[in-house]
Amino acid sequence: MSRRTARGSLALALALLMLLTAACGVSDPPPTSPLDDGSDTATTVVGVPSVLPTFPATSTVVPSDGGGVVDPERLAGLAIEAIAEWLGEAKTLFRLVGVEAVDWPNACLGVERPGYACAEVVMPGARITVQTFGGGATYFVHADQAGHLAWAPLMDAEREVASADAATGWLSLVALDGSDEMGAELVVVPGSRLDVALGDLAEGDRIHVAVAPSPQPGAGAAPVVWLVRAEN
Repeated sequence: MSRRTARGSLALALALLMLLTAACGVSDPPPTSPLDDGSDTATTVVGVPSVLPTFPATSTVVPSDGGGVVDPERLAGLAIEAIAEWLGEAKTLFRLVGVEAVDWPNACLGVERPGYACAEVVMPGARITVQTFGGGATYFVHADQAGHLAWAPLMDAEREVASADAATGWLSLVALDGSDEMGAELVVVPGSRLDVALGDLAEGDRIHVAVAPSPQPGAGAAPVVWLVRAEN
């Protein structure tokens, strides 16, 4: 199958998936709140490793059904499970918003980190948008046709460490350019990809960090997607 034919098939399948999603009324809230079940553990994606060491950001491999290309509907469902796992939340907290066919410009699926090289090869795939019910927080999962999933952050920036607590996973930061859109408080979650342990960070160290929105309304800390030490 040629790349053009494969991408065309994926786009058609994604369009059919979105029609099915709209018909099922994904915007309706779940019958019960996932916060009422007393569980604070993430839903496990069975048989799916949480991290691929060759990927520059938190990533997951979704097994195909033997055809080499993962079914888009299955891919979208597992993207929700992956986001739940990465954030340490129940998957019932999240819903599918959309799936868009995309040609990623490199093997990192468009999710790059400073200091990491990405092979410059076009990777046909999809951008999967997931939200918490109520639309409070939006997340993006990048995928290729083989079923690799990468967590795309909301934003990234260079910051200075004010304090780091390895026991709780909390980070306090100082903005370097006067802008503080990211916020001064961050927290490490199960899917955070850290190139330096929090215990090895000291006040005044510079880091480059990427974050996602918190899934919990009113939470004071943004989840860390990835973190690398910046050159001083």
